Amino acid sequence: MQVHSRRTMLAGFAALAVSSPSAVAREQPLKIVFPFSPGGSGDAIARLFAEHLQTRLGRAVIVDNRAGAGGRIGAQAVKNATPDEETLLFASASQFSLQPHLFLNLGYDPFVDFVPVSQAVTIDLALAVNSQLPVRSVGELIAWIKANPDRAIYGSPGAGTAPHFICTEFGRVTGLNLRHVAYRGTPAALPDVLAGRVPVYMALLSELLEQDRAGGIRILATAASKRSSFLPQIATLKESGIDVDASGWFAFYAPARAAGEVVERLTTEIVSIARDPDVRAKIRAMGCEPTGTTPEELKRLQRADFERWGPVVKGSGITIEN
Repeated sequence: MQVHSRRTMLAGFAALAVSSPSAVAREQPLKIVFPFSPGGSGDAIARLFAEHLQTRLGRAVIVDNRAGAGGRIGAQAVKNATPDEETLLFASASQFSLQPHLFLNLGYDPFVDFVPVSQAVTIDLALAVNSQLPVRSVGELIAWIKANPDRAIYGSPGAGTAPHFICTEFGRVTGLNLRHVAYRGTPAALPDVLAGRVPVYMALLSELLEQDRAGGIRILATAASKRSSFLPQIATLKESGIDVDASGWFAFYAPARAAGEVVERLTTEIVSIARDPDVRAKIRAMGCEPTGTTPEELKRLQRADFERWGPVVKGSGITIEN
């Protein structure tokens, strides 16, 4: 079997020479770690990029779901990856902007342990209820919870995620004693939400749109500063009297020890994919807005979100030990 030096392999990868099927089979796949369960919109977008990267690179590209701990398990796995592994993290906004303020033992430093590659999409966050609940606004939900304190339960895609924190803030500012149920992603939560066992749920809008349209759930509000282009008739939380301004995004990051020439070439390809008209149409069909930023733009966006969440988390007094 032919043996390649590490320098030769990197040079070939950086040049993106198209490999033969046998050469691709010999190579270690490029791995995209998605730190949540399969089945949601984030997972679908990661797989869409993997498919196009595989074509462009002429080598295997796989998505590895490392769910758990609000995304921290997957992030830690990428942080600890060796340069030989050629691994990317498809991270959520909360992992790099919110969780560093919340967790006492996060397990990684988002500004030291990772290299920004490109933001892929932005996504609205949405507050929803089981459609059988007799509520059609945030005000009616507050009144219903006060009248039914035994059912004051809400779910989120995981502890320490933006939906978890926003609902915690929602309970704090309204004086409601809400009980939290953390899931490993929205696909795992939906059966309980649709059955009414968890009457209130908050997650990415893109993961709730289908069930809202089908009538299984009812979206009451979105969390960004302006209304969603996908549901312009739905008020924001701020319009509903809850002073919250939050939106989500997913972005690609490489571990800090990754080879610079590899990261540079992957950045070029990922940005090109994100700006492809067909890819953009598919992403919008999922209820997300495609972006495709440069590493410098992603770095600025990450820092701005990090600094915006800091005082909010500090003012809430909420921290998570594990």
